[in-house]
Amino acid sequence: MSIQKSYNRLALQGLDFDDMDFVETFNLDPKVAYTPQINFEMLNHVYDKSVRNFMSKGMTEATAKREAGRLRAEAKAEIQKLLK
Repeated sequence: MSIQKSYNRLALQGLDFDDMDFVETFNLDPKVAYTPQINFEMLNHVYDKSVRNFMSKGMTEATAKREAGRLRAEAKAEIQKLLK
C-alpha cells in the first residue's frame, strides 16, 4: 500500500492531517486530495463563507468581498511559502 503525501496547510506545518479529511469535512472535490491544489480549494471555500459571514454582520457585499479577499491573499502567501 502506498502512502500519499498530504498537501493541506496543516500537514505542511507538520500536523497529522490527511488531505481526505479535508475533502470529506468540507465537501471538496476528491481530485484535489494529495495535490497542492487542495489549499486553494480550501481558500475559496473559506472566502465564500467569510463573505456571507461579513455580510450577516452588516457589511455591504463589496466591503465583505474586499475583506475576505484580503484575508484570502494573506493566507495564500503563507501557503505558497510552505509549499516551497
